[in-house]
Amino acid sequence: MAASDDPRVVRRAQVVDLARAVPLGVLMPLEASLLVTIALKHFDAPGLVKGCIAAANGVGLLLTPLITSVARRWGRPVMVPVAVLSVVGTLGFLAAMTDALPLYAIGSIVGIAMLNGMYPLVTVCYERNFPARELGRRVGWGMSLKVLVSAVVGLGMGAYLSAHPDHWWAVIGAGALASALLGVLHLQVPSDPLPKVDGGTRAWLPHFHLLSEDRRLRLTLTAWMLMGFGNLMLLPLRVEYLANPEYGIVASTAKIAVITVVVPSIVRLLTMPLFGWIFDRLSFFASRIMVNVLFAVYVAAFFAGTSTVGLMFGAVVLGVASAGGDLMWSLWVTKFAPAGRTADYMGLHTFFTGIRAVSAPIVGFIVLGRVSLTAVAFIAAALMVAASLVLVPEARAERSARMAAV
Repeated sequence: MAASDDPRVVRRAQVVDLARAVPLGVLMPLEASLLVTIALKHFDAPGLVKGCIAAANGVGLLLTPLITSVARRWGRPVMVPVAVLSVVGTLGFLAAMTDALPLYAIGSIVGIAMLNGMYPLVTVCYERNFPARELGRRVGWGMSLKVLVSAVVGLGMGAYLSAHPDHWWAVIGAGALASALLGVLHLQVPSDPLPKVDGGTRAWLPHFHLLSEDRRLRLTLTAWMLMGFGNLMLLPLRVEYLANPEYGIVASTAKIAVITVVVPSIVRLLTMPLFGWIFDRLSFFASRIMVNVLFAVYVAAFFAGTSTVGLMFGAVVLGVASAGGDLMWSLWVTKFAPAGRTADYMGLHTFFTGIRAVSAPIVGFIVLGRVSLTAVAFIAAALMVAASLVLVPEARAERSARMAAV
């Protein structure tokens, strides 16, 4: 009997996943904008340092193929190495609490990198513990709670930093505590060791050959690269756009947190169940195209002017798009990966996400020094449209196959 056929396993996995959503929600505002905001407002950090902090999640994603391979060699249940990553992340946040920019930057990068390095192994546990027909819905519950916590905590952290700017270290301390709690909760998730694969004992990265063997994998990763690069290039620039006097908004820390974290998080919370239903029942490729279009609309609305109405509308559309993007990003490999290769497919997916996550924010800040922010936004929107066009033939083929099967 599969683990997901045992209601006791499903129930325990669901409860622990909901508990994990709380510390994950505490860490989301730090990753989304507050670490960059502190670097800008407290340390007056140069653009390259802000770009590196904004790219911290990509560092962890780049390491995921290696983390997956090490976890397979270690032979322990996969949530054990995940817990180790959380411990290392906790140490990073503790280092970031020191009032020195180099330690702040390095500690922030380590903390967020470890948080993102665990994705392939966590996805394996989702597939192990939840029935396939309920995967989107059950994972969506945890994601909904995570964004709810993120909205509340993001609002509180933003207000606290506005009232007590010299106590920025307390916000980082909350991140360290959340990371430590997350490590404890990881060990409560039912999990198994990764299955052995051919070549796994001879190579540290045995699954890159899958790129040449699976056309749909190559196509989908190409679309993710185009879409993700455009989106990630703009995410840290939202803070720059709102805070830098050059653009005429000069928002307070609290307003930045509301627009970049709180509003998108609330909308994600409300729309996540819808996308859980979409993931479980509708075509992946058509759904992904719809989400890409939503992201392009958000770019047009957010960066088109300086009015609060436009900024809020852009934040709302970003929340809707992020709900679909988060769920599909986390689970799409479960629809395509052969048995026993989910972690490897996800490792490839997160590796290429890491490439764009590291490079896109840095490129965004560098390009911003040479062209207008409007031009950067136009480039990002064009990449999102291109990502949709890449997937159109596969969406049509999938629809034709479904109609032929009826």
